[in-house]
Amino acid sequence: MSEDQSTVLLVEDEPLIRLFIAELLEDAGFRVVEAANATEALVILEAGLRVNVLLTDVEMPVGCNGFELAHKVHETWPEAEILIMSGRQWPAFGDLPPGAAFLAKPCPNEAIVSHVHSAAERTRRVHPLARGMQASHEAAAKILPFPKTA
Repeated sequence: MSEDQSTVLLVEDEPLIRLFIAELLEDAGFRVVEAANATEALVILEAGLRVNVLLTDVEMPVGCNGFELAHKVHETWPEAEILIMSGRQWPAFGDLPPGAAFLAKPCPNEAIVSHVHSAAERTRRVHPLARGMQASHEAAAKILPFPKTA
């Protein structure tokens, strides 16, 4: 994985849709991490995976729905851009956290890729310091001090 490759956390409970979108985004140059529901997504994020873009469906059978997940991610990981998709449930007032975008399913492949590219680019422009700080922390963690001699 290259340093500039953006990571997308894809949260979709339908396995075939999740597989299709993951392949679509990987072919477009993204690193894709998949979750079948909001509970899995939160475990992945809490484990420390740095995510540039959250792409989530609304309706999920386990845990919270996509709107609730989006709000939790916005509050805890504000550097992540949020895209929410649904073909059944449209957002009502307050459903979308600030800065989040809604994509109506079915959504053309080019539109999905375009929205994810735009969101990933925003994370690079808005949060470049976070990426640099993470890199410097990782570099510092790799430096081993020389043992003291007497």
